Order: sequence, then C-alpha cells, then structure tokens
Amino acid sequence: MRASELVPKPPKLSWPKSSALLLSGVTAMHAVVATRIGVGDTVLVHGAAGGVGSMVVQIARARGARVIGTASPANHEYLVDIGAIPVTYGPGLAARVRAIARTEVHAAIDTVGTNEALDTSVALVTDRQRVATIAGFAHGAVLHVKVLGTRPGADPGTEIRFAARHKLVDLVNAGKVDVRIATTYRLADVARAHRTGIAGRADGKMALLP
Repeated sequence: MRASELVPKPPKLSWPKSSALLLSGVTAMHAVVATRIGVGDTVLVHGAAGGVGSMVVQIARARGARVIGTASPANHEYLVDIGAIPVTYGPGLAARVRAIARTEVHAAIDTVGTNEALDTSVALVTDRQRVATIAGFAHGAVLHVKVLGTRPGADPGTEIRFAARHKLVDLVNAGKVDVRIATTYRLADVARAHRTGIAGRADGKMALLP
C-alpha cells in the first residue's frame, strides 16, 4: 500500500469502527455520487440497516436528502436513529413507499440485490440513471440501471472511491457519519466470523481483532 492511500484514523471512532469505515464507506459514497443525491431529494435505500446501506443513509442525509430505508421491523429503531424513515420490505413495498414519500422518489440505491428491490426502484424512480445497485448485477443490467462494483460490465468508480476516503473521515469528524459494528471476533475465530457473514446474520459490519 502506498502512503498516498492512507488516511488518518478519525479520533471519534474506535479501531473496530475505523477498520470498517472505508470498506463500507467508499462503496456507499460511490452509490450516492453515481445517483447524484443532493439537497431536497427523496431517496429509497434497500437494505438500509446493513453495513453499506447504513452508510448510504448517513451520507445521503449529510447531503440534504430525505431517506426512506427498507429493513426488517427489528431494525426500524436503528434506522430512525441514523435519520431514515423505516419501511418493511416484502409484498406491497412500492405502495408503502409511495404512502410514506407523498412526493416523487428521486433516486434509489439497492444494497441487497433482490429482484423486489430493483423492480420497486424502477417502479418509483422515473430516471433509471438515478437507480443503482451494488449487488443485483444481472437484473440491474436487464433493467438498465447503474450497476456498480468490480464485476465485468459494472462501473468500478475508481476515482470516486479514491476521493471518498478523505470525505468520509471529514464526515465522521463532523459527527455526520458513524459505523455500526454488529460484532467483533478475535483473529483466531476468523472461520466463525466468515460463516456468520456468509449466512447474512450480522446487522452491520463484523470486525476482527488481533
């Protein structure tokens, strides 16, 4: 790693939180920039309580957007804490979002990759270039929305992600972004942590401690 790629640890964040900041944060920043989220926008975030989704919520809020976030009922209180209006995913999602929004939904970011998330997004957002997914690569391509990441055909957002690192530290230092750590594991328990991540049982990021 080059020295130019390093950023100072935010004093307000613990080491476990700091370890997860850039991993989730640069992906979230890429999605927010790619969908041109700004002041006055109403934004739908799928998987809003997850590691990347919660970062999307906070960055979008810092940019002056109103955020509606999908999550299980158990995570609704957390979404309220970080500034999102929670909505439960599942059948009838588009109608529930319309009732909450009471206006146009300007952009949508999918962090879960389900057909429901993407189909709901294109049903609500007029401009498909303001719909992005970091997980639904195949269905996203079919729907002609922005597909972000390192998969073939996706937008890697290299310059955006590189520039995001210092912006994220600034947002943390300004008290506008925090990192949700679901659990920590000792390095010796890396296999158990990996299994938990694959199973999708962690609400937030997992951190390995030396």
